[in-house]
Amino acid sequence: MSGKVHPRFKVWIEKEGGVVFAEGRKILLEAVDELGSLNAAAKKLGMSYRAAWGKIKATEKRLGVKLLDTSAGGRGGGGARLTKDAKRILRRYNRYKTRVKACVEREYKAIFKE
Repeated sequence: MSGKVHPRFKVWIEKEGGVVFAEGRKILLEAVDELGSLNAAAKKLGMSYRAAWGKIKATEKRLGVKLLDTSAGGRGGGGARLTKDAKRILRRYNRYKTRVKACVEREYKAIFKE
């Protein structure tokens, strides 16, 4: 193979055929953590609030944990913070993805060595 070739992969976690956690949910939670708002996170990522809320709720239902602590809007505005469970899931997902990447790269080099 000529030129620089790299392996690519996608990783996600499912439960009973439904996505529990994947890169999109990771990015969404990180944006909420950064911005303090699900609405602001959704806007930053170019998605509707409804779609973002749906992804959070689907993951919460499948995992049986709460991901966001929210406060209602009003004069002071609302907000959202990640729960301890959400932070734990993010840490584990990032660690998992890092290990999978290392494995993919190692196996790629072993199989496609030049």
